[in-house]
Amino acid sequence: MKNLFVKYYDPSEVMDITPETTEGEIMNTCFRACLYKDPGSALMAYANTPCTWSTLLEEDIDINKWIAEAWNHIKEHDIDWLEMNFT
Repeated sequence: MKNLFVKYYDPSEVMDITPETTEGEIMNTCFRACLYKDPGSALMAYANTPCTWSTLLEEDIDINKWIAEAWNHIKEHDIDWLEMNFT
């Protein structure tokens, strides 16, 4: 059931980046995962939430692993992966 809504916000839009800012701080601030009671509710949130990248995932996914992988592709500017895995 795709009721896990994952959002990514561009760091420059949601936080002040300094030389001391860590990747962990960026990931914790820029990624948000919300579990909805049903796919319809998740889809409504997805349709009405402005962010840089977002997607709906199955609720049983290892979200921390998925976010780490997504972050690596964002850092590498891997647009092909981002377009295939975010919508």
